[in-house]
Amino acid sequence: MALCLSGFALYFLVVTLLNRFSSFEGLAGLSYGIILFLYGLVALEGIKIDLMVFSLIWVVIALVSAYIMFGILGIVTGEGIGALLARSGNIRTYSALAAGALKFSMGRVVLAAHKKKRKAVQIEDWMMACTFLLMFALVLGMFRLESGALSKAQRCYLSLQLLGGMFGMAVLMSIFYRTLGKYREERLGQEYLSKEQTLQAEQLRDLYQFSLEANHMRHDMKIKLDTIYALLEKEGYEEAKMCVRRLGAEWEGRLELPRDTGNEGLNAALMKAAKRCQEKGVRFHYVVIGRPVEIDSMDMGNLIDNLLKNGIEACEGQEGTGQVEIVIRKENGVVEIETENTIKESVLGTNSEMKSTKPGKERHGFGMESIRKIIRLYHGEYTCWEELEDHVLWFTQSIRLRIPKNLEGQLPK
Repeated sequence: MALCLSGFALYFLVVTLLNRFSSFEGLAGLSYGIILFLYGLVALEGIKIDLMVFSLIWVVIALVSAYIMFGILGIVTGEGIGALLARSGNIRTYSALAAGALKFSMGRVVLAAHKKKRKAVQIEDWMMACTFLLMFALVLGMFRLESGALSKAQRCYLSLQLLGGMFGMAVLMSIFYRTLGKYREERLGQEYLSKEQTLQAEQLRDLYQFSLEANHMRHDMKIKLDTIYALLEKEGYEEAKMCVRRLGAEWEGRLELPRDTGNEGLNAALMKAAKRCQEKGVRFHYVVIGRPVEIDSMDMGNLIDNLLKNGIEACEGQEGTGQVEIVIRKENGVVEIETENTIKESVLGTNSEMKSTKPGKERHGFGMESIRKIIRLYHGEYTCWEELEDHVLWFTQSIRLRIPKNLEGQLPK
């Protein structure tokens, strides 16, 4: 941001000085390109040749737009460029606004053409070019309307054209920002999925690490049990008791690993949920009946992780009374998933669409969307409800995923 502001300040300082001491920049206009090139070297990515080319293109745009601007004003007013440059007041203001709009429009056209060359063209570039080209025409129309050289009928027709142009510009800007918002949402969604996949890969590595630690613990446990057995044989009961107490204390804080479900993504999600619950003081129970090996590990891990993460977050602030339960059952070509978690207040009553209520919600809410996407992928069904049991409010989600016929009964490669 500091570099950007510094670049703007330097650019407009040079513009102001050139306008103050010369009627037209001419070759001195190359200084605009030099400033842009230096800014690109310091603050932007890319190769030097591209920075140089675009800097020179901008100088050409600045010169061409100025000639076009003064040429059109000359046609409208009947004056030469020299006389127009010497003028001040409204004509100077209108010419500056129109030239700015024309420069921006031509710049967007160059950018769109460059992206087309690289097969990365986006409709937003052309829309912005058209918007500012329309703005250029509107400024010229406003100048002509204010010049007072039109008849009443001509002023009426021109006023209607200006209103139509303003309406068209508003529509273009609306479409542009809607498209930009959609692009931003898709980009955030992709970032979220990429982050989830990275986390799941880390979870699989953690699972492997836990298995190595379990082997070490098994070896250590055998030595410790042999020691206790030797103490008991020698009737060293008190020392044996102390050893047993220390052994119990060592295992008290150990995280219970989920048994192998046949699906690595599910294993990782259950392990992650168990760890989260232990850290947050939430009771966690799970049951897996059958082996859901046909469901893609990444899909299964993402689905279960999001379901359990939402449930654990709902238990926060329940002062150690929060509970999360999940039952996964595979039967007759269908994988059924049912999660239950305690809630402080009704979810369906206050947030029936289950949209994110976190601060900066434009960056959240992708978890539920990811759940819906996976359910659609497996032609599944989703239902949820709430029920009060022994003065405790529970929120239940039920999901049915259909195993593709070509995968049913097969083990993953």
